[in-house]
Formats: sequence, C-alpha cells, structure tokens
Amino acid sequence: MIDIKSDYRNILEKENSLLDEVLVLQQDLRNAVNEKDWTKLMSVISSINLKMDSFNHLDEDRERCAASQKDDSEFLNLLSEVRGKLVRTRTENKALGDYINITRNFVQGIIDTALPQSRAKVYSRSGSIVRNQPQSVVVNQLY
Repeated sequence: MIDIKSDYRNILEKENSLLDEVLVLQQDLRNAVNEKDWTKLMSVISSINLKMDSFNHLDEDRERCAASQKDDSEFLNLLSEVRGKLVRTRTENKALGDYINITRNFVQGIIDTALPQSRAKVYSRSGSIVRNQPQSVVVNQLY
C-alpha cells in the first residue's frame, strides 16, 4: 500500500513538472507564431508533442494507481494542481487555434476579393461552370 501511495505521488509530481514545461513551451509557441519564426515553431511543436506523449503514458499509470486511492484525500491538492494546469494548457491551445482561424479567414477573404478566379468553381443546375465576373483591383503605386 505504501508503494502504491509513493508511486501515485511520484506520478503526480512528474505530471506536474511536465505540465510546467509544456506551459513554458506554449508561450514559446505563441511567440514563434507572432514572430512568424516557422523553424522555431516546428521545433516547439515537436517538443510539446514529445512532452505530451510522456504525460499521456504517466496519466495511464496514474489511472491505474488511482483505482486503489479512491478514498484517499492525501493527494487532492496535487491532483487539483495538475488538473488546473491541464485546463490552462487547453485554454492556450484554444486561444491559439482561434487566432489561427481568424487570421486564415482574414487572409482567405483578401485573396478571394483580390483574385476572384482563385475561388472554387461553382456549377449551375445544368452542370455547367458559372464564371465569376472579375472585379477590378486598384493598386497604389509610387513612381
């Protein structure tokens, strides 16, 4: 029983430290996106994936140990801290995903307006391609 408790505590502490590292990496990820440093972005994404793979393995071990610790409130604070950090990582992921979607839609809107021929083909009821009328584009030019 003591071994299970010490294993459970060790697993929670390892998960906690891994999540600390992931939160730091998520900040680096946000900075890389803002700075448009794609090499750093790929490196950070790879590091986050490795850390989260390790976390998932630890979490499986924690689940096995937790089955025997159901009534034990000794580890409640540590477990709450881990869960709080998980919520923070999910929030960071969602915020970054929303930022990327907004930016992608904005850029796609500009491309669709500036280059209407790049849009997807639209077909009429009879199956023929409906051509969009080209819109004029004005570009200011300095001489």
